[in-house]
Amino acid sequence: MGCPFKHLLNNEKGALGFFKNTKKQESSQMSSSNTPATSSTEISRFYRELMNSTEASKAKFVGLTEEDLRRLVSIRPIFEKHVSDIVASFYENLSQVPALMSIINNHSSVDKLRQTLERYLLDMVSGEIGQDYIVRRKIIGSVHNRINLFPEWYIGAYTLIQNEVLALLLREMDAVDQARETFASFQRLCSFDMQIAIATYIDSYTSSMMRLNEIERIQHRLNESSEMLVATAEETSASIGEKETHVVQMLDGTRDIQESSRKMVEDVEEGKSEIGSALNEIDRIVEIMDETREKSKELIESANKIGEIVQVIHAISNKTNVLSLNASIEAARAGEHGRGFTVVAKEVRNLAMQTQSALEHIHEQISMVQNNVNSFDNSFEQIAKQTSRFREINTAIMNIMDNSSVQVRSNSEKIKNVSRYILDFQQTFNEISTASDQVAKMAEELSLLSNQLNDKFSIGK
Repeated sequence: MGCPFKHLLNNEKGALGFFKNTKKQESSQMSSSNTPATSSTEISRFYRELMNSTEASKAKFVGLTEEDLRRLVSIRPIFEKHVSDIVASFYENLSQVPALMSIINNHSSVDKLRQTLERYLLDMVSGEIGQDYIVRRKIIGSVHNRINLFPEWYIGAYTLIQNEVLALLLREMDAVDQARETFASFQRLCSFDMQIAIATYIDSYTSSMMRLNEIERIQHRLNESSEMLVATAEETSASIGEKETHVVQMLDGTRDIQESSRKMVEDVEEGKSEIGSALNEIDRIVEIMDETREKSKELIESANKIGEIVQVIHAISNKTNVLSLNASIEAARAGEHGRGFTVVAKEVRNLAMQTQSALEHIHEQISMVQNNVNSFDNSFEQIAKQTSRFREINTAIMNIMDNSSVQVRSNSEKIKNVSRYILDFQQTFNEISTASDQVAKMAEELSLLSNQLNDKFSIGK
Protein backbone atom coordinates (compact mmCIF):
# COMPACT_ATOMS: atom_id res chain seq x y z
CA MET A 1 0.00 0.00 0.00
CA GLY A 2 1.27 3.52 -0.83
CA CYS A 3 1.09 6.67 1.17
CA PRO A 4 -2.53 7.66 2.02
CA PHE A 5 -1.98 10.99 0.25
CA LYS A 6 -0.75 9.42 -2.99
CA HIS A 7 -4.18 8.71 -4.58
CA LEU A 8 -5.46 12.19 -3.79
CA LEU A 9 -2.34 14.05 -4.88
CA ASN A 10 -1.59 11.86 -7.93
CA ASN A 11 2.00 11.85 -6.70
CA GLU A 12 4.04 8.70 -6.21
CA LYS A 13 5.88 10.48 -3.40
CA GLY A 14 2.63 11.03 -1.53
CA ALA A 15 2.36 13.95 0.86
CA LEU A 16 6.14 14.22 1.19
CA GLY A 17 6.48 16.23 -1.98
CA PHE A 18 3.33 18.21 -1.24
CA PHE A 19 4.71 19.79 1.93
CA LYS A 20 7.72 21.19 0.09
CA ASN A 21 7.84 24.92 -0.56
CA THR A 22 6.45 25.44 -4.07
CA LYS A 23 9.32 27.82 -4.75
CA LYS A 24 11.86 25.20 -3.67
CA GLN A 25 10.48 21.95 -5.23
CA GLU A 26 13.80 21.11 -6.79
CA SER A 27 15.44 20.85 -3.40
CA SER A 28 15.48 17.36 -1.86
CA GLN A 29 16.34 18.42 1.69
CA MET A 30 15.50 21.25 4.03
CA SER A 31 18.15 22.09 6.60
CA SER A 32 19.41 25.08 8.49
CA SER A 33 22.66 25.02 6.57
CA ASN A 34 21.20 25.40 3.05
CA THR A 35 17.66 26.83 3.54
CA PRO A 36 17.41 30.42 4.77
CA ALA A 37 14.60 31.29 7.21
CA THR A 38 11.50 33.00 5.81
CA SER A 39 11.97 36.73 5.95
CA SER A 40 9.81 39.04 8.05
CA THR A 41 8.32 40.53 4.89
CA GLU A 42 7.35 37.10 3.58
CA ILE A 43 5.81 36.18 6.93
CA SER A 44 3.69 39.35 6.76
CA ARG A 45 2.63 38.56 3.21
CA PHE A 46 1.60 35.00 4.08
CA TYR A 47 -0.31 36.20 7.16
CA ARG A 48 -2.23 38.75 5.07
CA GLU A 49 -3.02 35.97 2.63
CA LEU A 50 -4.33 33.92 5.56
CA MET A 51 -6.49 36.76 6.80
CA ASN A 52 -7.97 37.22 3.31
CA SER A 53 -8.87 33.52 3.01
CA THR A 54 -12.15 31.80 3.91
CA GLU A 55 -10.45 30.35 7.01
CA ALA A 56 -9.57 33.74 8.53
CA SER A 57 -12.35 33.45 11.11
CA LYS A 58 -10.86 30.19 12.41
CA ALA A 59 -7.43 31.80 12.80
CA LYS A 60 -8.96 34.74 14.64
CA PHE A 61 -11.01 32.43 16.85
CA VAL A 62 -7.91 30.62 18.16
CA GLY A 63 -6.01 33.91 18.38
CA LEU A 64 -3.40 33.08 15.76
CA THR A 65 -1.35 36.21 15.05
CA GLU A 66 1.47 37.27 12.80
CA GLU A 67 3.72 37.31 15.87
CA ASP A 68 2.90 33.63 16.44
CA LEU A 69 4.22 32.86 12.96
CA ARG A 70 7.40 34.80 13.68
CA ARG A 71 7.97 32.89 16.93
CA LEU A 72 7.49 29.58 15.14
CA VAL A 73 9.93 30.55 12.39
CA SER A 74 12.48 31.38 15.10
CA ILE A 75 12.43 27.80 16.39
CA ARG A 76 12.80 26.24 12.97
CA PRO A 77 16.47 25.35 13.63
CA ILE A 78 15.41 23.48 16.78
CA PHE A 79 12.73 21.59 14.82
CA GLU A 80 15.12 20.73 12.01
CA LYS A 81 17.56 19.36 14.56
CA HIS A 82 15.08 17.32 16.63
CA VAL A 83 12.13 16.66 14.33
CA SER A 84 13.18 13.03 13.79
CA ASP A 85 13.22 12.50 17.59
CA ILE A 86 9.71 13.99 17.91
CA VAL A 87 8.44 11.74 15.15
CA ALA A 88 10.15 8.64 16.58
CA SER A 89 8.60 9.22 19.99
CA PHE A 90 5.21 9.81 18.37
CA TYR A 91 5.24 6.53 16.45
CA GLU A 92 6.54 4.66 19.47
CA ASN A 93 3.36 5.70 21.30
CA LEU A 94 1.28 5.02 18.17
CA SER A 95 2.58 1.45 17.94
CA GLN A 96 0.82 0.70 21.22
CA VAL A 97 -2.60 1.12 19.50
CA PRO A 98 -3.37 -1.89 17.21
CA ALA A 99 -6.30 -0.13 15.51
CA LEU A 100 -4.09 2.73 14.33
CA MET A 101 -1.32 0.39 13.22
CA SER A 102 -3.91 -1.58 11.19
CA ILE A 103 -4.96 1.60 9.40
CA ILE A 104 -1.32 2.50 8.68
CA ASN A 105 -0.46 -0.99 7.40
CA ASN A 106 -3.55 -1.05 5.18
CA HIS A 107 -2.86 2.28 3.52
CA SER A 108 0.84 3.04 3.85
CA SER A 109 3.85 2.22 6.03
CA VAL A 110 5.43 3.67 9.20
CA ASP A 111 8.61 4.63 7.37
CA LYS A 112 6.75 6.68 4.77
CA LEU A 113 4.55 8.32 7.37
CA ARG A 114 7.59 9.24 9.47
CA GLN A 115 8.91 11.30 6.56
CA THR A 116 5.43 12.76 5.98
CA LEU A 117 5.10 13.84 9.62
CA GLU A 118 8.59 15.40 9.60
CA ARG A 119 7.60 17.46 6.56
CA TYR A 120 4.35 18.37 8.25
CA LEU A 121 6.06 19.66 11.43
CA LEU A 122 8.69 21.62 9.47
CA ASP A 123 5.87 23.12 7.42
CA MET A 124 4.38 24.51 10.68
CA VAL A 125 7.59 26.47 11.44
CA SER A 126 8.15 27.65 7.86
CA GLY A 127 6.20 30.90 8.29
CA GLU A 128 4.40 30.16 5.00
CA ILE A 129 0.95 29.92 6.57
CA GLY A 130 -1.07 31.07 3.59
CA GLN A 131 -3.61 29.71 1.11
CA ASP A 132 -1.47 26.72 0.03
CA TYR A 133 -0.99 25.80 3.69
CA ILE A 134 -4.78 25.72 4.13
CA VAL A 135 -5.19 23.51 1.07
CA ARG A 136 -2.64 21.04 2.43
CA ARG A 137 -4.55 20.81 5.75
CA LYS A 138 -7.84 20.25 3.94
CA ILE A 139 -6.28 17.42 1.99
CA ILE A 140 -5.26 15.81 5.28
CA GLY A 141 -8.87 15.95 6.48
CA SER A 142 -10.14 14.38 3.25
CA VAL A 143 -7.56 11.61 3.39
CA HIS A 144 -8.38 10.83 7.03
CA ASN A 145 -12.02 10.41 6.04
CA ARG A 146 -11.08 8.15 3.15
CA ILE A 147 -8.94 5.84 5.32
CA ASN A 148 -11.49 5.96 8.19
CA LEU A 149 -9.16 7.66 10.66
CA PHE A 150 -11.61 9.25 13.06
CA PRO A 151 -11.08 12.79 14.52
CA GLU A 152 -10.44 11.49 18.07
CA TRP A 153 -7.22 9.88 16.92
CA TYR A 154 -6.22 13.04 15.06
CA ILE A 155 -6.81 15.19 18.17
CA GLY A 156 -4.95 12.68 20.33
CA ALA A 157 -2.01 12.75 17.92
CA TYR A 158 -1.78 16.53 18.31
CA THR A 159 -1.69 16.09 22.08
CA LEU A 160 1.25 13.70 21.82
CA ILE A 161 3.11 16.02 19.45
CA GLN A 162 2.43 19.07 21.65
CA ASN A 163 3.80 17.23 24.68
CA GLU A 164 6.98 16.39 22.77
CA VAL A 165 7.32 19.98 21.47
CA LEU A 166 6.81 21.48 24.96
CA ALA A 167 9.49 19.23 26.42
CA LEU A 168 11.80 20.08 23.50
CA LEU A 169 11.31 23.85 23.88
CA LEU A 170 11.83 23.79 27.63
CA ARG A 171 14.98 21.81 27.09
CA GLU A 172 16.44 23.82 24.20
CA MET A 173 15.41 27.40 25.09
CA ASP A 174 17.09 29.27 27.93
CA ALA A 175 14.12 31.44 28.92
CA VAL A 176 11.19 29.47 30.24
CA ASP A 177 8.72 32.30 29.62
CA GLN A 178 9.89 32.57 26.03
CA ALA A 179 9.56 28.79 25.65
CA ARG A 180 6.01 28.91 27.02
CA GLU A 181 5.06 31.82 24.70
CA THR A 182 6.48 29.95 21.72
CA PHE A 183 4.66 26.78 22.76
CA ALA A 184 1.42 28.78 23.06
CA SER A 185 1.98 29.96 19.46
CA PHE A 186 2.52 26.35 18.43
CA GLN A 187 -0.67 25.32 20.23
CA ARG A 188 -2.67 28.01 18.46
CA LEU A 189 -1.39 26.86 15.07
CA CYS A 190 -2.18 23.26 16.03
CA SER A 191 -5.73 24.32 16.92
CA PHE A 192 -6.03 26.12 13.59
CA ASP A 193 -4.79 23.00 11.77
CA MET A 194 -7.22 20.80 13.69
CA GLN A 195 -10.12 23.14 12.90
CA ILE A 196 -9.41 22.96 9.17
CA ALA A 197 -8.69 19.20 9.07
CA ILE A 198 -11.65 18.22 11.24
CA ALA A 199 -14.06 20.56 9.36
CA THR A 200 -12.84 19.07 6.09
CA TYR A 201 -13.21 15.58 7.57
CA ILE A 202 -16.79 16.34 8.59
CA ASP A 203 -17.59 17.80 5.15
CA SER A 204 -16.06 14.79 3.43
CA TYR A 205 -17.84 12.40 5.77
CA THR A 206 -21.15 14.20 5.23
CA SER A 207 -20.67 14.09 1.46
CA SER A 208 -19.81 10.41 1.70
CA MET A 209 -22.94 9.73 3.73
CA MET A 210 -25.02 11.69 1.23
CA ARG A 211 -23.46 9.70 -1.57
CA LEU A 212 -24.15 6.48 0.33
CA ASN A 213 -27.76 7.53 0.83
CA GLU A 214 -28.02 8.36 -2.85
CA ILE A 215 -26.42 5.02 -3.71
CA GLU A 216 -28.91 3.28 -1.43
CA ARG A 217 -31.79 5.03 -3.20
CA ILE A 218 -30.29 4.06 -6.53
CA GLN A 219 -29.81 0.55 -5.19
CA HIS A 220 -33.47 0.32 -4.21
CA ARG A 221 -34.47 1.55 -7.66
CA LEU A 222 -31.98 -0.90 -9.12
CA ASN A 223 -33.57 -3.75 -7.17
CA GLU A 224 -37.02 -2.69 -8.31
CA SER A 225 -35.80 -2.29 -11.89
CA SER A 226 -34.05 -5.65 -11.86
CA GLU A 227 -37.17 -7.36 -10.46
CA MET A 228 -39.29 -5.61 -13.07
CA LEU A 229 -36.73 -6.54 -15.72
CA VAL A 230 -36.87 -10.20 -14.67
CA ALA A 231 -40.67 -10.15 -14.70
CA THR A 232 -40.74 -8.39 -18.06
CA ALA A 233 -38.20 -10.82 -19.49
CA GLU A 234 -40.27 -13.76 -18.26
CA GLU A 235 -43.45 -12.26 -19.71
CA THR A 236 -41.61 -11.56 -22.94
CA SER A 237 -40.31 -15.13 -23.07
CA ALA A 238 -43.79 -16.51 -22.42
CA SER A 239 -45.32 -14.21 -25.03
CA ILE A 240 -42.62 -15.09 -27.53
CA GLY A 241 -43.20 -18.78 -26.85
CA GLU A 242 -46.90 -18.33 -27.55
CA LYS A 243 -46.21 -16.27 -30.67
CA GLU A 244 -43.68 -18.85 -31.82
CA THR A 245 -46.40 -21.52 -31.57
CA HIS A 246 -48.62 -19.32 -33.74
CA VAL A 247 -45.75 -18.88 -36.19
CA VAL A 248 -45.31 -22.66 -36.41
CA GLN A 249 -49.05 -23.01 -37.04
CA MET A 250 -48.82 -20.31 -39.70
CA LEU A 251 -45.93 -22.16 -41.34
CA ASP A 252 -47.94 -25.39 -41.33
CA GLY A 253 -50.89 -23.48 -42.80
CA THR A 254 -48.76 -21.96 -45.57
CA ARG A 255 -47.30 -25.38 -46.35
CA ASP A 256 -50.83 -26.79 -46.64
CA ILE A 257 -51.81 -23.88 -48.89
CA GLN A 258 -48.71 -24.43 -51.00
CA GLU A 259 -49.54 -28.13 -51.34
CA SER A 260 -53.18 -27.29 -52.22
CA SER A 261 -51.97 -24.72 -54.75
CA ARG A 262 -49.62 -27.26 -56.29
CA LYS A 263 -52.43 -29.82 -56.51
CA MET A 264 -54.74 -27.15 -57.97
CA VAL A 265 -52.18 -26.29 -60.62
CA GLU A 266 -51.86 -29.96 -61.50
CA ASP A 267 -55.66 -30.32 -61.69
CA VAL A 268 -55.93 -27.17 -63.80
CA GLU A 269 -53.24 -28.41 -66.16
CA GLU A 270 -54.96 -31.78 -66.37
CA GLY A 271 -58.31 -30.06 -67.02
CA LYS A 272 -56.70 -27.91 -69.68
CA SER A 273 -55.32 -31.03 -71.33
CA GLU A 274 -58.73 -32.71 -71.32
CA ILE A 275 -60.46 -29.59 -72.64
CA GLY A 276 -57.77 -29.30 -75.30
CA SER A 277 -58.45 -32.89 -76.32
CA ALA A 278 -62.21 -32.17 -76.36
CA LEU A 279 -61.62 -29.11 -78.54
CA ASN A 280 -59.54 -31.22 -80.91
CA GLU A 281 -62.38 -33.78 -81.07
CA ILE A 282 -64.89 -30.99 -81.69
CA ASP A 283 -62.69 -29.70 -84.49
CA ARG A 284 -62.59 -33.23 -85.93
CA ILE A 285 -66.38 -33.56 -85.66
CA VAL A 286 -66.78 -30.20 -87.37
CA GLU A 287 -64.50 -31.40 -90.16
CA ILE A 288 -66.52 -34.61 -90.52
CA MET A 289 -69.75 -32.66 -90.50
CA ASP A 290 -68.40 -30.33 -93.14
CA GLU A 291 -67.44 -33.34 -95.22
CA THR A 292 -70.89 -34.88 -94.63
CA ARG A 293 -72.51 -31.62 -95.58
CA GLU A 294 -70.55 -31.61 -98.80
CA LYS A 295 -71.59 -35.20 -99.42
CA SER A 296 -75.21 -34.23 -98.75
CA LYS A 297 -74.94 -31.46 -101.28
CA GLU A 298 -73.54 -33.95 -103.76
CA LEU A 299 -76.37 -36.34 -102.89
CA ILE A 300 -78.97 -33.63 -103.52
CA GLU A 301 -77.30 -32.83 -106.84
CA SER A 302 -77.36 -36.53 -107.79
CA ALA A 303 -81.01 -36.77 -106.74
CA ASN A 304 -81.81 -33.76 -108.83
CA LYS A 305 -80.03 -35.30 -111.80
CA ILE A 306 -81.88 -38.61 -111.21
CA GLY A 307 -85.13 -36.64 -111.10
CA GLU A 308 -84.29 -35.08 -114.40
CA ILE A 309 -83.55 -38.54 -115.88
CA VAL A 310 -86.75 -39.89 -114.34
CA GLN A 311 -88.68 -37.08 -116.00
CA VAL A 312 -87.05 -37.89 -119.34
CA ILE A 313 -87.89 -41.60 -118.90
CA HIS A 314 -91.39 -40.66 -117.78
CA ALA A 315 -91.82 -38.62 -120.97
CA ILE A 316 -90.48 -41.54 -123.03
CA SER A 317 -92.88 -43.87 -121.17
CA ASN A 318 -95.80 -41.60 -121.97
CA LYS A 319 -94.80 -41.54 -125.61
CA THR A 320 -94.34 -45.32 -125.59
CA ASN A 321 -97.80 -45.75 -124.10
CA VAL A 322 -99.28 -43.53 -126.81
CA LEU A 323 -97.39 -45.49 -129.47
CA SER A 324 -98.63 -48.78 -128.04
CA LEU A 325 -102.18 -47.44 -128.07
CA ASN A 326 -101.80 -46.36 -131.72
CA ALA A 327 -100.24 -49.75 -132.53
CA SER A 328 -103.25 -51.51 -130.99
CA ILE A 329 -105.62 -49.41 -133.06
CA GLU A 330 -103.69 -50.14 -136.25
CA ALA A 331 -103.52 -53.84 -135.37
CA ALA A 332 -107.27 -53.90 -134.92
CA ARG A 333 -107.74 -52.43 -138.31
CA ALA A 334 -105.47 -55.01 -139.81
CA GLY A 335 -107.67 -57.73 -138.55
CA GLU A 336 -106.36 -61.26 -138.60
CA HIS A 337 -103.02 -60.04 -139.88
CA GLY A 338 -102.48 -57.57 -137.09
CA ARG A 339 -103.35 -59.93 -134.19
CA GLY A 340 -99.71 -60.68 -133.35
CA PHE A 341 -98.80 -57.06 -133.41
CA THR A 342 -101.71 -56.38 -131.07
CA VAL A 343 -100.20 -58.71 -128.49
CA VAL A 344 -96.86 -56.92 -128.76
CA ALA A 345 -98.48 -53.53 -128.53
CA LYS A 346 -100.33 -54.71 -125.45
CA GLU A 347 -97.13 -55.86 -123.77
CA VAL A 348 -95.40 -52.63 -124.70
CA ARG A 349 -98.27 -50.72 -123.21
CA ASN A 350 -98.13 -52.78 -120.02
CA LEU A 351 -94.39 -52.26 -119.87
CA ALA A 352 -94.87 -48.53 -120.38
CA MET A 353 -97.43 -48.42 -117.57
CA GLN A 354 -95.12 -50.37 -115.24
CA THR A 355 -92.31 -47.99 -116.13
CA GLN A 356 -94.49 -45.02 -115.27
CA SER A 357 -95.45 -46.65 -112.00
CA ALA A 358 -91.75 -47.33 -111.16
CA LEU A 359 -90.81 -43.82 -112.17
CA GLU A 360 -93.47 -42.38 -109.88
CA HIS A 361 -92.15 -44.52 -107.03
CA ILE A 362 -88.58 -43.41 -107.83
CA HIS A 363 -89.75 -39.82 -107.94
CA GLU A 364 -91.33 -40.22 -104.51
CA GLN A 365 -88.10 -41.72 -103.14
CA ILE A 366 -86.04 -38.93 -104.66
CA SER A 367 -88.38 -36.34 -103.14
CA MET A 368 -88.07 -38.13 -99.79
CA VAL A 369 -84.29 -38.17 -100.08
CA GLN A 370 -84.27 -34.48 -100.97
CA ASN A 371 -86.51 -33.68 -98.00
CA ASN A 372 -84.33 -35.79 -95.67
CA VAL A 373 -81.18 -34.16 -96.99
CA ASN A 374 -82.71 -30.71 -96.52
CA SER A 375 -83.79 -31.66 -92.98
CA PHE A 376 -80.30 -33.04 -92.31
CA ASP A 377 -78.82 -29.81 -93.63
CA ASN A 378 -80.96 -27.79 -91.22
CA SER A 379 -79.99 -30.09 -88.35
CA PHE A 380 -76.37 -29.77 -89.39
CA GLU A 381 -76.69 -25.98 -89.21
CA GLN A 382 -78.03 -26.28 -85.64
CA ILE A 383 -75.31 -28.78 -84.72
CA ALA A 384 -72.67 -26.52 -86.24
CA LYS A 385 -73.99 -23.57 -84.25
CA GLN A 386 -74.07 -25.60 -81.02
CA THR A 387 -70.62 -26.99 -81.72
CA SER A 388 -69.29 -23.50 -82.35
CA ARG A 389 -70.94 -22.34 -79.12
CA PHE A 390 -69.49 -25.32 -77.27
CA ARG A 391 -66.06 -24.52 -78.65
CA GLU A 392 -66.37 -20.90 -77.57
CA ILE A 393 -67.37 -22.02 -74.06
CA ASN A 394 -64.49 -24.49 -73.89
CA THR A 395 -62.11 -21.86 -75.19
CA ALA A 396 -63.35 -19.44 -72.50
CA ILE A 397 -62.93 -22.19 -69.91
CA MET A 398 -59.42 -22.80 -71.25
CA ASN A 399 -58.63 -19.09 -70.90
CA ILE A 400 -60.05 -19.08 -67.38
CA MET A 401 -57.94 -22.09 -66.53
CA ASP A 402 -54.88 -20.44 -68.02
CA ASN A 403 -55.51 -17.33 -65.93
CA SER A 404 -56.27 -19.47 -62.88
CA SER A 405 -53.09 -21.43 -63.39
CA VAL A 406 -51.07 -18.23 -63.72
CA GLN A 407 -52.83 -16.75 -60.68
CA VAL A 408 -52.34 -19.92 -58.63
CA ARG A 409 -48.65 -20.00 -59.57
CA SER A 410 -48.34 -16.32 -58.65
CA ASN A 411 -50.15 -16.93 -55.36
CA SER A 412 -47.96 -19.94 -54.73
CA GLU A 413 -44.87 -17.79 -55.23
CA LYS A 414 -46.30 -15.17 -52.90
CA ILE A 415 -47.04 -17.87 -50.34
CA LYS A 416 -43.43 -19.02 -50.64
CA ASN A 417 -42.30 -15.45 -49.95
CA VAL A 418 -44.67 -15.29 -46.99
CA SER A 419 -43.22 -18.57 -45.76
CA ARG A 420 -39.73 -17.11 -46.02
CA TYR A 421 -40.88 -14.03 -44.13
CA ILE A 422 -42.45 -16.23 -41.47
CA LEU A 423 -39.23 -18.25 -41.21
CA ASP A 424 -37.28 -15.01 -40.80
CA PHE A 425 -39.88 -13.92 -38.28
CA GLN A 426 -39.45 -17.21 -36.43
CA GLN A 427 -35.68 -16.75 -36.41
CA THR A 428 -36.18 -13.23 -35.06
CA PHE A 429 -38.45 -14.63 -32.38
CA ASN A 430 -35.77 -17.15 -31.46
CA GLU A 431 -33.15 -14.39 -31.28
CA ILE A 432 -35.48 -12.23 -29.16
CA SER A 433 -36.20 -15.22 -26.93
CA THR A 434 -32.47 -15.84 -26.49
CA ALA A 435 -31.89 -12.15 -25.80
CA SER A 436 -34.78 -12.15 -23.32
CA ASP A 437 -33.27 -15.12 -21.50
CA GLN A 438 -29.95 -13.29 -21.40
CA VAL A 439 -31.68 -10.16 -20.08
CA ALA A 440 -33.37 -12.23 -17.37
CA LYS A 441 -30.03 -13.78 -16.45
CA MET A 442 -28.36 -10.36 -16.40
CA ALA A 443 -31.22 -9.01 -14.26
CA GLU A 444 -30.73 -11.84 -11.79
CA GLU A 445 -26.99 -11.16 -11.70
CA LEU A 446 -27.75 -7.47 -11.26
CA SER A 447 -30.06 -8.25 -8.37
CA LEU A 448 -27.38 -10.46 -6.82
CA LEU A 449 -24.77 -7.71 -7.17
CA SER A 450 -27.22 -5.22 -5.68
CA ASN A 451 -27.77 -7.50 -2.69
CA GLN A 452 -24.02 -7.91 -2.26
CA LEU A 453 -23.64 -4.14 -2.43
CA ASN A 454 -26.38 -3.76 0.15
CA ASP A 455 -24.60 -6.23 2.44
CA LYS A 456 -21.38 -4.25 2.12
CA PHE A 457 -23.18 -0.98 2.90
CA SER A 458 -24.87 -2.61 5.89
CA ILE A 459 -21.48 -3.78 7.18
CA GLY A 460 -20.02 -0.30 6.57
CA LYS A 461 -22.79 1.29 8.59
